Amino acid sequence: MPPRAAAALGGETDSTQVIAVPWEMFEQWFKDVWEPGQHVALIGPTGEGKSTFAVRILGNRKYVLALDPKGEDETLAASGFGRVTSWPLSSKVRDGIAEGRPARLIVGGSVRTAADKQRLVALMHEVIEGVRGEGRWTVYADEFQLLADRRMYGLDKPIEELLVAARSKGTSVVTSFQAPSWVPKAATRQATFCVLWPTRDVDMIKVVAQSMGRTWQEIVAAVHELPSYHTLIIPKKIKAPMVITKAPKL
Repeated sequence: MPPRAAAALGGETDSTQVIAVPWEMFEQWFKDVWEPGQHVALIGPTGEGKSTFAVRILGNRKYVLALDPKGEDETLAASGFGRVTSWPLSSKVRDGIAEGRPARLIVGGSVRTAADKQRLVALMHEVIEGVRGEGRWTVYADEFQLLADRRMYGLDKPIEELLVAARSKGTSVVTSFQAPSWVPKAATRQATFCVLWPTRDVDMIKVVAQSMGRTWQEIVAAVHELPSYHTLIIPKKIKAPMVITKAPKL
């Protein structure tokens, strides 16, 4: 990493500064600054790499529950995380946690029938409620718009409550969605970091800018320069620089 980039990541700078760093450097920095209880919002079109980015940063957390509303998501499956289809967790998983071993798990199985979907909705609701009571987990809400839509999974309220209340218990939530207007406002307002993929949707950028305390013009300028599959990471800390990077494929 160039010395100026390293210095910018390590301390306070002019908030308008945008730096580009290799993924390995970004990952190490993000591991250090993303604290338990802080949330991350991933915002961008389908197929641009949101799940890949999520799996990469989740690998740095010891206890992960990745909600899989689509059932057998290919990127999540490639993560190497285990899969659970029931809650509470098995004694084997709990014993491993008690012994200090990591537990990175995908929640849900295949969804082929209406009955499968009903069971999956019930399972995810149980997991969210369980996490809110336990604390310390990192929850990945993939396809948040599906989870929040009352016509689909209807889990908007439980996840929103988790976003608002989880910080005191050291629980982090990573949400992934295509536009802020499609999900509860807490997804961006409660986020410590918003991650944007290339977009021409200025209205969307304005929502993110307001949530992160930035001017929308500086974010527009940075986003319009993004190459395909690259991301702009926007910290809520005003004096921290915005960062451009690209997560490698799994």
